[in-house]
Amino acid sequence: MSTPLKPGDRIRVTAANNMVGYQPGDKGTVIRETMVALSRQRYYLVAMDKDNPDATGTVFTADEIEPDT
Repeated sequence: MSTPLKPGDRIRVTAANNMVGYQPGDKGTVIRETMVALSRQRYYLVAMDKDNPDATGTVFTADEIEPDT
């Protein structure tokens, strides 16, 4: 992903996803971004539509999600 996602951005899960229970095409909304300092890998906390988006969040790497346009 070339540009970082921002809170409120809509996303969909890609085929690179490693999270059990989520399939490519599942959608959600970014809550916040974090970055691990040593690896420079971006992680996103996402409220997934199929879960209770008000009460839960799932962490994905930048490669596992993409903007839902």
